[in-house]
Amino acid sequence: MVAQQLRTKHFPGAVVAVQRAGRKPWTVAQGIANLETRAPMRTDEHVRIGSVTKAFVTTAVLQLAQERRLSLEDPISRYVARVPNGDRITLRELGNMTSGIADFFANQQFSIEYLTGETFTPDHMLELGFALPPLFAPDTAWAYSNTNTVLLGRVIERITAQPLAVALQRRIFTPLGLHGTSLPSASALPRPFPNGYTNQTINGRLGDATFATPTATWAAGGIVSTVADLLRAAPLFGTGRPLLRTAAQRERQRWVRFPPNSRIQRYGFGVFDFDGWIGHNGGIPGYTTIDWYLPSQRLSLVVTVNSDIHAGPRRADYAYEPASEIAHELTKLLSPGNVAPSAVKVGGTPVTAVD
Repeated sequence: MVAQQLRTKHFPGAVVAVQRAGRKPWTVAQGIANLETRAPMRTDEHVRIGSVTKAFVTTAVLQLAQERRLSLEDPISRYVARVPNGDRITLRELGNMTSGIADFFANQQFSIEYLTGETFTPDHMLELGFALPPLFAPDTAWAYSNTNTVLLGRVIERITAQPLAVALQRRIFTPLGLHGTSLPSASALPRPFPNGYTNQTINGRLGDATFATPTATWAAGGIVSTVADLLRAAPLFGTGRPLLRTAAQRERQRWVRFPPNSRIQRYGFGVFDFDGWIGHNGGIPGYTTIDWYLPSQRLSLVVTVNSDIHAGPRRADYAYEPASEIAHELTKLLSPGNVAPSAVKVGGTPVTAVD
């Protein structure tokens, strides 16, 4: 199935891993890691995981909540100044994307600075998001916004008195044994790594985004990891164990009911539920990733693709990512009763079909 997807959709390469609790993982690498050298993909590649980062960051927030160092009902104004509607927006609403704060990705200035290789700071990302008018009043609708998770990253730093990269390392990566996972500030990647290909370039042509700055996404999408590490982390997102107690995991799985959320796709505190598969997907120029867990079958699924280029028709209000497209086909085989959608609905009416 993986090989077929690469052939029909012209993705350069992919690494896929599946594991049922208590059994050895099945991992396969297919395709090309470098289009120039034709080096094949390896199962131990380091990749940029994009918004899967959000599931790790919100886990740290939930840890702090269960330690009673913060409450999800705290207003963000308690930790970060000058947030639009900051006195009315809670940490919960940041984590579940109901804050109404605009996405800094939507600011044209961000695109210009990203494509010209600028280095970003968290404060600058927030400025770009705050420069746009709020999308709606807090807790009246749902809209995916990277600005929300950058704010949560700032909260973690404020409470722990540690850089976010250090806090994540000490609280999550080290306890879980994620030896190939980090939140870097430099553009270099640990070896081995596949080159990442994108058409999000100045001229819209195929480009290499391997060394694009991770500072452009930080808490919203800057983590680098491996398939083995993501496979180890997947049960954390679906069960909370071993880092979160039952009460904290219950808070994570308070699913948003505003459109476009529905049974097939819904959002909690930094995780999606795709027809029973719980975790997150990630898309960043050059790389796409999914890291999901199906509690009913104790099954973990990880897919990484070294491209963010979708080949095929598009529909309005959907985000298309190669890793999600492969995962959709794999869930048809792995869990016919729980088939994840092939694209993420980011607006409009509820999701009613998986294709």
